[in-house]
Amino acid sequence: MSNDKQNNFELIAKEFELKPSDYYFLDLIPLIEMIWADGENQPAELVLLYQFTIEHIAHLDRAAGIPLITTEDANDFLERFAHQRPPQRLLDALNELVVGSYLSADPDRSRNILKYCMDIAAACTTQYPYALRGRIVESEKALLHKLFAVFQNKYSFDAN
Repeated sequence: MSNDKQNNFELIAKEFELKPSDYYFLDLIPLIEMIWADGENQPAELVLLYQFTIEHIAHLDRAAGIPLITTEDANDFLERFAHQRPPQRLLDALNELVVGSYLSADPDRSRNILKYCMDIAAACTTQYPYALRGRIVESEKALLHKLFAVFQNKYSFDAN
C-alpha cells in the first residue's frame, strides 16, 4: 500500500472515526456509492454487495497468504456504510482517495468492481412501471458515467 494513500486514509479516519480495518474495504466504495445513488439501499443491491464483499475478503486473504480481515470487520463496515447511509462528505473523501490511487492495480479486479456497480444499478428500480430507459435512474447513470471515465482512463476494457 502506498504511503500517500495510507496517510490520506489516516487523516480521513481521524475526521470520521473510521477503524484501521476499514482501509481494506476501500474497493467497496464505488459499490457503496452505487447503492446510495438513488437514496435507498434495496435488498437486491445489498445481496450483490455482500457477494462482492465475500469475494473481496477471499482475494485479500489469498494475496496476503493469511486471513487479513475478519467477518466481524466486514459486518461492522457494512453496517456503517451499507445499512446506514454514510455522510456524503465521507463518501466523497473516500471516493477521492480510491479514485486518486485507483483501487486495484489488477485490471481484471477493477473490471469486476465496475461490473458489480452495473449489476447494482440494474438490480432495482425505485418505481414501477418504469419508462423504457428508466430502469436505471439518472443519479445511478451519472455515477456509472463517472466510474466508466475513471476506469477508461486507467484501463482499456473489452466487452467481456
